Amino acid sequence: MKFSIIASTFIALAAGASGVSARKSEVLSRDEHEALGVVWMGNATERSSHEDLQDPVGGYPDAFSWCDKDGVNYCTPSLNQHIPQYCGSCWAHGSVSALGDRIKIARNASGVDIALSVQHILNCAGVGSCHGGTVPGPYQWLHEISEKTGTGLAYFSENPYLACSSESEEGFCADNDWSCSDANVAATASPSGGAVGLKRYPNATISDYGSISGRNAMQKEIYNRGPIACGIDASPIEDYTGGIAKGGFFPMVDHVISVVGWGTDPNEGGYWIVRNSWGEAWGEFGYVRVKFGHLAIEQQCAWAVPEDFSAPERDNLVHCTEGGVCEDKNGKLPTNVMVLQGSLKRKNERLSQKEVESLGHVWRGNATERSSHEDLPVPEGGFPASFSWKEKNLVTLSLNQHIPQYCGSCWAHGTTQSLADRIKIARNGKGPDVQLSVQHMLNCGNAGSCHGGDPGAAFAWIKNISDTTGSGIAYTTNKPYLACSEDSKNDYKDSICRNADFTCNALNTARTCGTFGEECVGINRYPNATVADYGSIQGVAALQKEIYNRGPIACGIDAGPVLNYTGGIFQHESKASDIDHSISVVGWGEEDGVSYWEMRNSWGEYWGENGYARIAFGSLAIEEMCNWAVPGVFTAPELDNQYPCYEDGSNCN
Repeated sequence: MKFSIIASTFIALAAGASGVSARKSEVLSRDEHEALGVVWMGNATERSSHEDLQDPVGGYPDAFSWCDKDGVNYCTPSLNQHIPQYCGSCWAHGSVSALGDRIKIARNASGVDIALSVQHILNCAGVGSCHGGTVPGPYQWLHEISEKTGTGLAYFSENPYLACSSESEEGFCADNDWSCSDANVAATASPSGGAVGLKRYPNATISDYGSISGRNAMQKEIYNRGPIACGIDASPIEDYTGGIAKGGFFPMVDHVISVVGWGTDPNEGGYWIVRNSWGEAWGEFGYVRVKFGHLAIEQQCAWAVPEDFSAPERDNLVHCTEGGVCEDKNGKLPTNVMVLQGSLKRKNERLSQKEVESLGHVWRGNATERSSHEDLPVPEGGFPASFSWKEKNLVTLSLNQHIPQYCGSCWAHGTTQSLADRIKIARNGKGPDVQLSVQHMLNCGNAGSCHGGDPGAAFAWIKNISDTTGSGIAYTTNKPYLACSEDSKNDYKDSICRNADFTCNALNTARTCGTFGEECVGINRYPNATVADYGSIQGVAALQKEIYNRGPIACGIDAGPVLNYTGGIFQHESKASDIDHSISVVGWGEEDGVSYWEMRNSWGEYWGENGYARIAFGSLAIEEMCNWAVPGVFTAPELDNQYPCYEDGSNCN
């Protein structure tokens, strides 16, 4: 009896210390694992390949991180499982982030980062849901479909995260379908609004996976092959704002994260470098340092080895039209695709001069009377025949404006992507990429909507709020893209937009969602990026001067002729009056005597050359209407300017 009383008291104290009683576990029990067909602490093979990995001669270094290995960042961007509504999908985020990093390692950090689809796992894997999942389950499922079908996990640009699974009741989840249909695996949306499932799509497969536990096994796996997914007791870190996390008398795994490396603190000793999935507003820019042996972090870990993945250097790209008609395995489009595409009247996604001025913006405006662009130098001997920020590995993720439903927000994508590229350039490619929120601009920027907008007005809006509030455009991890604006809610009957609010308020600027049953909250201190200067240019010489000196730019094009583009240098004469779409230009090149612009579109990686196109100088009116912006202040770890928010946002609202 005496022992029972002492034990009960001790457990109660432990629960109070770690907050166990208040937190719903997002990791299923062993019985629940096995009921789903997931092998507890399973491996792909009877003898795990992990056993054959070698420890370094002389032991492991005191510090090692894939986010800064020999000065190179191999970590993919941070994510947020909690928005647009709460979803307990940490188990999918941890595995996807670690696998994305390993693909980046396999590519030697070259090329545009590949972002994998968490939503594909939620829709199809059957190893968990928004109410919890399994640590090795995502890798077991992915290994099975990789072997059976030769096709693996879809990319984010054809299946973005919406924080829903089939049983979810939160937010807009209950009103929509989350079954494993073609449209819920990989899709785009046509101008009519409906999702179109892609028959072929960019994807990643794995060749091996396994489970490990213990410090030595974790270090060996991370050091040799890359980041891993691990379970953790998250209760003690809900309100973490920095430092070395410890705690809990009886730590219980209730959450999954990814471990990217380790370090040594002079006072606390060794710690793990952990990437969470609660957004960049939390912790140390989305990361936490966990003391060795604490928070149950060394009990349940999983790893996977990438096999194949769609990438330009592998010459295995999938090519589909803007409308989602894909080439067959022989590289041929259906013979009627030109007729099908040509029969659709394309909506103009650019505002007219009159519409821009009615919003209070200057047509083709500049931030200053004399544009700073005029003072940029031309290199001695002229510009090189070829120059690309993509080839310098200084461009950010490719995106898709068309999903989860069609939205004419190209103008917002072109501006945010070129600005994010310039932030990456300013950081010299260090640290995980910053992604800027298109949805914040759709909700609050008086520069357009899903029915069209203006890139110059978009930059002017960011500059205005930068000057008047000191804060700029939010990061995507606090306001993800939903392809909705307040005026597009009733455009399509099956749209997720229809029952939601997209007015400009705190919740629609930057948000987090604490847990099930709690209201999402708007946070008033959030990672953001300001603009110090902006302007408009036109003509080959001006475009080259701006791109060469300061980075990618946003430009208008006549998009009709490239709806079915699948590769090569494209030539088509268009007039300025034909411009109906916005893109970003990241550089230029020359092939067989033809000079071309390297153009990034916002139609997903299945379109064109992995989301890019080569447009001949003088084609599609691409040089007629272009805009640029200079980053001001932006939130980043190296600038020590983050205000860390709790998981539930209670200290930031």
